[in-house]
Amino acid sequence: ALLQFPGGVLADRWNTHRLLIVVCIGFSVFTALTPMGQLGFGLMLAIRFGVGMFESITFPAYAALNARWIPRQEYSRAQTLSISGAYLGQAVAYPLTTWLLAMFSWPVVFYCNAVLGGVWLIAWMAFATHTPAEHPQISQEELQYIESNLARRQEQNFSPWAVAKERQVLLLSLSYLLLIYGLWMIVLWLPTYMVKVRGFTLQQMGWVGIIPTFASFVGLVSGGALSDLLLHRGYSVRFARAQAPSLCIALGVPFLVSAVLVSSGGASVACFAAYLFLMNIAGGGYWAVPLELNPQLVGAISGVMNGSGNFAGIFGPMTAGFLVATTGNWALPFLVAAGLAAVSFVVFFFFVVPEPIQISQSNLGGSTASVT
Repeated sequence: ALLQFPGGVLADRWNTHRLLIVVCIGFSVFTALTPMGQLGFGLMLAIRFGVGMFESITFPAYAALNARWIPRQEYSRAQTLSISGAYLGQAVAYPLTTWLLAMFSWPVVFYCNAVLGGVWLIAWMAFATHTPAEHPQISQEELQYIESNLARRQEQNFSPWAVAKERQVLLLSLSYLLLIYGLWMIVLWLPTYMVKVRGFTLQQMGWVGIIPTFASFVGLVSGGALSDLLLHRGYSVRFARAQAPSLCIALGVPFLVSAVLVSSGGASVACFAAYLFLMNIAGGGYWAVPLELNPQLVGAISGVMNGSGNFAGIFGPMTAGFLVATTGNWALPFLVAAGLAAVSFVVFFFFVVPEPIQISQSNLGGSTASVT
């Protein structure tokens, strides 16, 4: 959470292709070292902090890289597809992890994840570049098409740290925080809820957990396609990037309420899946708004937004545990998440305006820079 914004700043200013190489090496190494954490609790915390420190840069870096590579009218699809692998990987991890635990031991889980990071790294170094012009296989026609349709950038010398105080960035981040509070809580508490409240076994949960996770993956990819389609069809930027995605939040809230009130375990899983599908459609809008606010600072803005979501990832599961421990009511944390999602809808629909922001402040030389 702390390093999302600094990571986005680095991605805006540095070679993002090389930055992601360093990031992947870092979190793969710390993942492989995780079994050493059994030597001491403090060591385990330090190792997992190392994983998070490097992983934190990935999403803002993808946003910055896509801003250099992807035409504006295709940006939301590219960004949501880039980050959707987190859900697809989690869907695969449910049965794979339970199988590895049953067949081998828990350290093997971390070793396998580290190896997968190495596989990705080889592919990334072989095929990816920082900009389209650097790619050896790109045609002149494709390069011209990309460069002529990129969101307009104005390279000027000013500090990106000012974006953290911009009203629209803060409103976007507030709405995202309120929404992600519930999403993080569901991701981390759903297996326990399904086992303790709905009566699924741990082995069953290994497969049942795929359903809402895969729904999240489909929703995120669909959300990017929907936002770009609306923009292509001539709808306003505000409707395509903010208002239409926010309506999906409003549609999803009743499903979350129903998920903990229905009597059937199967119906509960279906309601959770529907909620996660609709919430992640909204993600196509959230991840596109930073590009509309300022293409030059898309990494920094995405870092502020996603950093707020990660702070929600701390407090969401924590408060859920507190509510269950003090009240014994397993439905209460999910109902709180539904209420916060409703507030998120209001902020996103009525207050977030995805139009170019102006940043005016003193740069290193003492003069004033204004970027639109």
